[in-house]
Amino acid sequence: MVDPKNPGAVDEIVHLGDHWNEEGLVANKKEILAINKEVSRLFKRAYSYLGTAKVFLDEVKSYYRDTGALDVGTLDKKVLELTHRIFENKPRQTDSPRERHLFGTAITPKGTESHLDTIIKDMDKRYIIYGDDGTGKTTLVRRLTETALMRGYDIEAYHCALDPSLIDHLVIPGLGVAVINAVEPHYYPKQKEDISIDTMDFVNKSIDKKYLFEKNKARELYRVSMDQAIWFISQAKQKHDEMEKYYVPYMDFNAINSRREQIFQRILKLASQGAA
Repeated sequence: MVDPKNPGAVDEIVHLGDHWNEEGLVANKKEILAINKEVSRLFKRAYSYLGTAKVFLDEVKSYYRDTGALDVGTLDKKVLELTHRIFENKPRQTDSPRERHLFGTAITPKGTESHLDTIIKDMDKRYIIYGDDGTGKTTLVRRLTETALMRGYDIEAYHCALDPSLIDHLVIPGLGVAVINAVEPHYYPKQKEDISIDTMDFVNKSIDKKYLFEKNKARELYRVSMDQAIWFISQAKQKHDEMEKYYVPYMDFNAINSRREQIFQRILKLASQGAA
């Protein structure tokens, strides 16, 4: 849920309650409240398992950091190499670069879904980063994001659905460049013209092997927790669908469609004013 920060001045609240028959809904108040309560319970359980999944994923990452298996110096060199390759001899785009923060992946009742293909398919150059969690993929993406902004380029930063504080993917429209973190749940198959980077090349294999059993166990528990979270989300969706039968007969969908078209036309008008 997103609350308006500047209602009226910038944000506008669209209240679909203007188009329902309140008497019909009140008649089913008891059923609606009961289903809402169950939906809330199911989502609470889902969030608990998502939290647990993040704990185990962080544990996977910790094995590379805490054991010294990750060669940070080599990672730094790769960041510098990519910086030169992407930005060298490129003119500054603007002194006021814009950054858009978005999601390309979601955790849904059907499981994790990714739309990376629609986001980066038209990019001229795609850098695909492979490797285990904790081997520097998000660090690499974050540093290139910071560099793009410092050099005056507008960027699109696509955040992790499980941990929104992390940037998984970077798109620089002005250069036609995309940097993709290709790890579950957003695998991306490398195309012939793509450039691949494997962060496992920065890992000391002997140290990694020593802790492989523990790391794999943490990965297994992460996946179990994710599966359980998705199951609870799917159950919440089923309950929510059940609740719709109490709303649908009492909604004025003709009025809602008319409202939608009005809003759409206003958006188009605002977009044209912004482009002018």
